[in-house]
Amino acid sequence: MSGRTRIPFALLAAGVLLLTGCSQVAAIAPVGGDHLAEVRFAAIDVLVASGTELLTAPDCTTESDGAISCTGETLAGESITVLSPADDPASVTVTVDDVVLYQGSIQEALEKALRPAG
Repeated sequence: MSGRTRIPFALLAAGVLLLTGCSQVAAIAPVGGDHLAEVRFAAIDVLVASGTELLTAPDCTTESDGAISCTGETLAGESITVLSPADDPASVTVTVDDVVLYQGSIQEALEKALRPAG
């Protein structure tokens, strides 16, 4: 191989590495969304981990005070409520009917869902 052939190959290899990095970033993009998206993803992760079958996934809105609230419904007809209060935006409470499935850090809920089972 001549020196000319090696330079384009090196550029091609660097491009492949850059594209690989982009696809890895795209794979974790949902975790890096805005606060409303983080609350929704954390709630869905908690519901899935608990084995809750969803009829409608939580639909979230931002309240006038900055709190995030979400509602949904299980396949069994139970109501799903999710709240991330304005005075503690790093936390979330996920409830099905009157049973609290999770109350704690949004980040911990998201990270737990990323860990392999077992």
